[in-house]
Amino acid sequence: MNFTLADYQADVVEETLNQIGIAKQSLRSNGDRKTAIGISAPTGAGKTVIASAVLEGVFFGTEDSDPTPETTVLWLTDDKELNEQSRTKIRASSDRINMNMLRTVESDFDQAEFSPGLVYFLNVQKLTNGAKRHIQTGDGRRYSLWETIGNTIKQRGGGFIILVDEAHRGATDRSRPTILRRILDGDTIEVPGGNDTFRTIVNPPAPIVIGLSATPKKFEDAMRGASGRSLVQVVADVQKVRASGLIKERINVSYAVDDQPSDDTLIRQAVADLDRSDKQWQKWARATGASSYPVPLLVIQVPDLTSPAKISEIVQTLTDASDAFDDADSVAHSFGVHAPITTTTRLSGVEMPRVVQYIAPTSISQSGNLRAVIFMQALTTGWDCPRAEVMVSLRTAQEHTQIAQLIGRMVRNPLAKNIEEPEFDDLNAVDLYLPHFNKVEVAMVVKSFMDSADIEVPVQLNPKRMTRNPDVPAAVWDAIGGLTREQKPLRRFTSNVNRLVRLGTLLDNSNFEHPGGSSYTQESRDVVVETLASVFSQNRVAVDKVAESLLEVSFQMDTFDQYSGANTGTISRTAATSQKNLRQLLEEAKRRLPDAAAAWYSTSLVIAGDLEWDEVVVRTVALARSAEAREALEAQCGARVESWRRNTAGSVARLKPTQRQEFETIFAPLGSALTSTLGMPETISQKTEILNKDTGLVEALPLYEGHLYALPETKLFPDAFTGWEKSVLEAEQASGTLLGWYRNPVGGSHALSVHYLDSEVSKNLYPDFLFFHDDGEGGVVIDLVDPHNHSLADTSPKWAALARYVREHDGDFRRASIVIKDTGGALLAIQLSGQTDDSLEKKLAEATSKEAIERLFRAVGGVY
Repeated sequence: MNFTLADYQADVVEETLNQIGIAKQSLRSNGDRKTAIGISAPTGAGKTVIASAVLEGVFFGTEDSDPTPETTVLWLTDDKELNEQSRTKIRASSDRINMNMLRTVESDFDQAEFSPGLVYFLNVQKLTNGAKRHIQTGDGRRYSLWETIGNTIKQRGGGFIILVDEAHRGATDRSRPTILRRILDGDTIEVPGGNDTFRTIVNPPAPIVIGLSATPKKFEDAMRGASGRSLVQVVADVQKVRASGLIKERINVSYAVDDQPSDDTLIRQAVADLDRSDKQWQKWARATGASSYPVPLLVIQVPDLTSPAKISEIVQTLTDASDAFDDADSVAHSFGVHAPITTTTRLSGVEMPRVVQYIAPTSISQSGNLRAVIFMQALTTGWDCPRAEVMVSLRTAQEHTQIAQLIGRMVRNPLAKNIEEPEFDDLNAVDLYLPHFNKVEVAMVVKSFMDSADIEVPVQLNPKRMTRNPDVPAAVWDAIGGLTREQKPLRRFTSNVNRLVRLGTLLDNSNFEHPGGSSYTQESRDVVVETLASVFSQNRVAVDKVAESLLEVSFQMDTFDQYSGANTGTISRTAATSQKNLRQLLEEAKRRLPDAAAAWYSTSLVIAGDLEWDEVVVRTVALARSAEAREALEAQCGARVESWRRNTAGSVARLKPTQRQEFETIFAPLGSALTSTLGMPETISQKTEILNKDTGLVEALPLYEGHLYALPETKLFPDAFTGWEKSVLEAEQASGTLLGWYRNPVGGSHALSVHYLDSEVSKNLYPDFLFFHDDGEGGVVIDLVDPHNHSLADTSPKWAALARYVREHDGDFRRASIVIKDTGGALLAIQLSGQTDDSLEKKLAEATSKEAIERLFRAVGGVY
């Protein structure tokens, strides 16, 4: 791949390839056993990137799976434009799948079967009765596309994979035989010929189907009723998706609370948000040293049959609100009818005609001058636009589903990562304005977000700007600003070789001068080659023995009497390994050794000129099969990363934050956390209302005193608490020494986070509260308190990690408490502060059940 996959993407790819292998094995043992594999990830999580990595693994293999270069893939959608978009994304994502392997099925395609080693893109409309150029034989066409599909299924079996993008569409209605269902389930097809003649063919079901969908339920619904087909779901971990930073952290939903016209006012407010976002991106680029930055976009959704006069009103409002919309090409539409719309607008007191041109959804991100796009229908193709940061919907409450679908296309982060600088935290949000919704109707929209599960982004209702509370002493802000936050690594490095190679490239690209006059990239390759050469030198006899065995293939010839069937003799024979098999062995070595280690080592042997090509191959393979070689590579490359870190630490520290973060991600040892100082912005955005799940209504949040951030007009902070959390807050407020408190958010650049491992997976935890007390001597002390539902499965690894964090930063906290509520309703606490060793951490790690945690609290805890 051309870039490192996020954790959750790598997990999904690995499991999908495993399930493809199982499906093929099932076919070999039972030819009637068909499989459907559903790949599910929320909108914006990169399903096409995941599919690209799966295809790469199928064709070229991975460390854990063999290549099957003869596989044929048919990529199906119901949208030609979506196919072309996917084809382009795959080519951009993969460094091994070239454009020649990605074929669009056009009208001149005429083959009995699809060719091996290729991915064919087909939109199902080409199989309808009206698409005679594709399905009707005669007039130069020998094979209908239906025949091509059927023949490939019959001849290739498990070597033919059908991949359905947006799999829930076009396959859910079993009351009639949809085209997609006829492909997947098999059917009797009437193939038209010339002169109104027809031939009847019978296509078997597709053996292996892979479906890309936003949620497991959608794919399950699509596959329901498919007889003789087992269903396997491969689902992206939602927590990992959120932690990856690929999608926005929150959706801010604003609506008018007064019973009066508000659409023009809220469009102007949306434009103000757009301008603020634009200025923030520019400031972020200057502060971080970024060479470029996204240009944010406003999306306006209008009702069906909106008149040109109404479009004129909207364009006039945009022009009046900001000079960003003065240019003719700054506003466009993406209606189903592509014709330009002529409007009339007044600019600088002069009335003039203005044409709003059509733009294809897939072209929006690349159109730099475009600042607003007007939509009518919700988009159901795979389009997404990371530039779109603000949306106004002029639709009504009855159309809340269309609103949810469109906002779902806006949740991907334009930089594919969260903005970590606290002062630019607003860039991690999408803003939605609903002028024609009241409080009850807004609840329907929020509920549609929550129920669909396509959009795994928290929703903030009627968010307002919270400023630093003037009642909180400056010493409190000094204290919280000195805390250390931990974060899971932003990238998943599969090995230390991968880390070293990436670091070498980054050092060279950042213009670090190599001390030996060479380059860091070359040195990283030299380390790999020299390490493998050293392993060979130390294990020459064993490696040579394996290598020599690979130069020939041993086989046995048994002779049988043709009348009695008795074995009359056995002869053992050998033959020189063919060139084709040697190439396959070299591919095996490339999969076994990390990064391009096998290629660099084999190239070095060729350049040395001491070995024939076949000897180069078998020595490389023999080393690749050696555990000693892989262990030595990890050790030596890890040591070189640490050496470069020490030698460049001063220079890296002087880099801009964005550049520095790239280095820190690599410097952190595999599985360890990145650390930084907690940064607190001048303002934060906070929801003021919440959807009551019991009543289905939107309700105002309770207001609390003493929070570090507050509404400027009241000095109060809106939030909702569980019973446990509220009891903790009331106890702290009753202490008489409380100077201020902080509700630690889940995620965001101003959140105190602690890194932990859950089943070897890196995650972040966020303790609930920080309380700041007067120590009686004019100073400030900090209490960290985390009340937690201890019946949850992640309690043990979270609290063990929190105990470790507190021990490592013990001087930062007067008191650090984990809190549960016992069966009688009393709050119990274990104090994590003051630990001198890891014994408490071990006890927490071993308490893997609710009952075990309660026993530990009774043994070492006390009343809160």
